[in-house]
Amino acid sequence: MATIKDIAKVAKVSQATVSNVLNGKDNVSSDKIRRVMKAVEDMGYVINEKAQNLRKGTAKILAVVVPNLYDKTYIDFFSSFKDYAERKEYTVDLYITNDDDDYERKQIQKIKSRMTEGVAVFTSISDGSEAYYEAGFSNEDVVFISNKQPYNCKFIGYDNIEAGKEIAKKILQGNYEKVALLTGPLTYSGKMDFRNSFLESIVKSDKISEVYERVTTEQCKYQNVVRVFTHMQPDAVVTDSISLAQTVKSVYQNFYRNKPVDIVSLSPVYTIPERDIIRYEIDYRKMGIDAASYLINRNWENRNELIIESKGFSDWPKINSKNEENVLNILSIASPTTRALKTVVNLYEFNTGIKIRITESDYESMYKLVKNRGAELPYDIVRMDKDWFPVLAKSVFEPLTNIESNIGNSLDGFLPNALKNYSYLDGDIYALPGTPSIQLLFYRKDLFEDTRLKRLYYEMYKKSLEVPKTFEEYNRIAYFFTSEFNNESPIKYGCSFTSGEPGTVGVEFLMRYFSHSKRLFDENGNILLNTEAARDALRETKDSWNYSSKIEHNWWTDSAQEFAEGDTAMGIYMINHVSGFVGPDSKIRGKIGWSIVPGDNPMLGGSVLGVSKYSKNKDIALDFLKWISRDDIGTATVLLGGMSAKKSAYDDAEVNDAYPWLDYAKKCFKNAQTDYYPIVDGDNIGLKELQNLLGVAVKKGIMEHLDIDEILETAMTDYENLKKKKL
Repeated sequence: MATIKDIAKVAKVSQATVSNVLNGKDNVSSDKIRRVMKAVEDMGYVINEKAQNLRKGTAKILAVVVPNLYDKTYIDFFSSFKDYAERKEYTVDLYITNDDDDYERKQIQKIKSRMTEGVAVFTSISDGSEAYYEAGFSNEDVVFISNKQPYNCKFIGYDNIEAGKEIAKKILQGNYEKVALLTGPLTYSGKMDFRNSFLESIVKSDKISEVYERVTTEQCKYQNVVRVFTHMQPDAVVTDSISLAQTVKSVYQNFYRNKPVDIVSLSPVYTIPERDIIRYEIDYRKMGIDAASYLINRNWENRNELIIESKGFSDWPKINSKNEENVLNILSIASPTTRALKTVVNLYEFNTGIKIRITESDYESMYKLVKNRGAELPYDIVRMDKDWFPVLAKSVFEPLTNIESNIGNSLDGFLPNALKNYSYLDGDIYALPGTPSIQLLFYRKDLFEDTRLKRLYYEMYKKSLEVPKTFEEYNRIAYFFTSEFNNESPIKYGCSFTSGEPGTVGVEFLMRYFSHSKRLFDENGNILLNTEAARDALRETKDSWNYSSKIEHNWWTDSAQEFAEGDTAMGIYMINHVSGFVGPDSKIRGKIGWSIVPGDNPMLGGSVLGVSKYSKNKDIALDFLKWISRDDIGTATVLLGGMSAKKSAYDDAEVNDAYPWLDYAKKCFKNAQTDYYPIVDGDNIGLKELQNLLGVAVKKGIMEHLDIDEILETAMTDYENLKKKKL
């Protein structure tokens, strides 16, 4: 086996240099780093992580202990815990006990031998806190999940007593006479509290004629479910875990379907609905995040426990009564959100009987259709681009207050400024936010953190390779990563550039302009292009194009797909087009970071949803808009690859596991650039028209290598001509 001494000899460097390279130190020249890493690869050297951790004095290892990994409870907890910890550069070890306390005791010793810094545990040991402390873990090192321990310890859980009362209340509200209660071992304090609370509430009522109780383990759960159905014909079965509930469902559907049975259960959160089980939901993903956060930050001052508020009953089935005669026709821009919407509306159709027909159109075709047809559009609902809204809304949409006068009172839970930017026009509500979107900078985190590349960048510029805060920095980094200009770059292109349509080129220019100036127009509606801000922005736009693939991508989805193919260092994208970054064909999964756009002044995008003036079903159409704007529907839409205007979707742990940039994006909306539109004699000049004329001038100037002042003069002339048409 190769040693550090062998590596040093082959690389022709000192052993200290090899050690520095292997430990990620950036005080070694790029040439020596390259030679060391080549020798490591050629000789098959394997880094001794334990020895490395001893040298560093910390292992940065956390452990999660769970009974199994087929119950969604533990899957949710572990996946969120692991995701949070790995973002903080921790390693997470998983230990599965199969609910065997002796086996868990053996695992504790293994956990300790790994120099583990902290443990989150669903313990199978009745006195689990004592077992972990005897192994050498302190009170601060272990957080117990769901089941409190007899000793003083750190604990994260939910209110088991309240959950028992709420499920009992649900049972008593139903027309049930015979009820079965199926729980796991009552040696766990949480399960005992739930069981006692449920039964105490039930026995106070005379509505239930019989309650049959069984305690089971995972290993014999099928036997005990069968015993329930052979003992009685229950009207409802209550369980304390989703795993047991799914077993009840399986046994019932296969063997005992002669009589309807409702299944009511404690459950992790299901973003996508489960119709056959009535679920009282607990957010175990949030527990996972909170547990990892505590073990890494140790930030619980003067407290030992964190009680997570339960989400309560999922009310997916409660939408509207059946109405078999109505059809709603929707016109929508083609996008990932429209694809997600086509799936989500199946639930609406199932519960209401109202049929939803969605017609998709590409951006340019739909713009021409909406602009030319206006109120004559043969659709009940129109999903239009946010940029068209100020100009076209009054000709297309029925003010929602004309349909429901107090609609404003029911609009809550939206992202910051979403209603202001996506609903209101001249003080009236013309639409609901459809898919608010914002620009984010995405970059190849693996490249930005590569020791050799960081050193090489420093040698070239005497500056650290960091996420750019200005477009000057952005272009310098893009140049560095463009192989045409730097043959040391491991990838082809420094940045992406969406240049296929004039409008997208206009956005490329405007995002750079707004990094220098907050305003594009003066108080008289004059465009501010004869300025240093405009000249700097145009120079930066031309440079960025030079460091891109120069492929004429027509839309953000196309340039985002190019980034996902792995040959581009960074790019700026609207977040409603980037779900492909974590798709099955992505070559950058787990390799990306994200940040606010350079200049900290991102542009908004996305769409609005409004009721067409043409519609003869305005009341039903508005009901649908309110339904699609619900918290649970919004969260499901995002998980399916779309976007939502609801804050709850951005706070959802499962959504953030899938699309981890959304929590960051939520905080950026308040900084977004909104001062786009000049007013000419009370009439808006549309942003689409403005972006197009800017894009035409900028693209022509780039392709024909025109002088910067000449390009800007052309754009100003085109704008003045557009103003004259409005007068």
